[in-house]
Amino acid sequence: MAKTVKYDDVSWHTGGEFPEDLDAQAARTHIGFFIGWAIDNNFQSDLLNENFPEEIEKFKQRKISGSKIIEKCCDDKLTSDDLNDVGIKFANYYYDELYMDDYADLSDDDLATIYHEPDNYEKYKQVFDVIESRYRSWVESKN
Repeated sequence: MAKTVKYDDVSWHTGGEFPEDLDAQAARTHIGFFIGWAIDNNFQSDLLNENFPEEIEKFKQRKISGSKIIEKCCDDKLTSDDLNDVGIKFANYYYDELYMDDYADLSDDDLATIYHEPDNYEKYKQVFDVIESRYRSWVESKN
């Protein structure tokens, strides 16, 4: 069995210079957008499907956010255990090197920090579109 890769962890964001006016939910937003993209593309792991079918379905119905998936189903972490083989390969390429830059580029310059970005469907859709574009380029580069 392959070693688990940790792509992100809420605790990595909530220490140090994390804004005092925000709680940990704000540190889940960007991670939640990525797991949301994965779920919307069926790149989540069998483990998530088996252990959290109701939450996955609620996300697909837009009854909960991806950040709630991270909180309730993923122990506040995004790891390779949360993704299927395609999701892992793409996350290995994209998450560490490009995702946070893309996320910061989409951030509202009028907000104090990227952590102040709203955790709503409108913002998710913007981020989804960028991840999707990166994914399609990645797939094309493989062919």
